[in-house]
Amino acid sequence: MATEIRAWQIVNGNLEPIEMSMAEAGRRETEDLEQWIKNNPAILGQDILVIGEQEVSNAARSSPPIAG
Repeated sequence: MATEIRAWQIVNGNLEPIEMSMAEAGRRETEDLEQWIKNNPAILGQDILVIGEQEVSNAARSSPPIAG
């Protein structure tokens, strides 16, 4: 299941959605978001404690990609 991330900007005092996907902006969702959170975990809020990051297992390395 894909995750939709919406961004908004203020234009002439009004909040308007930014109509560009992360892919269109040259972003790779998982890799970019993980790095942003690692560099600044406070973006998740004050009540969140980050204790690790994703690790690729040997099983994941040897599995064929899932077509989607």
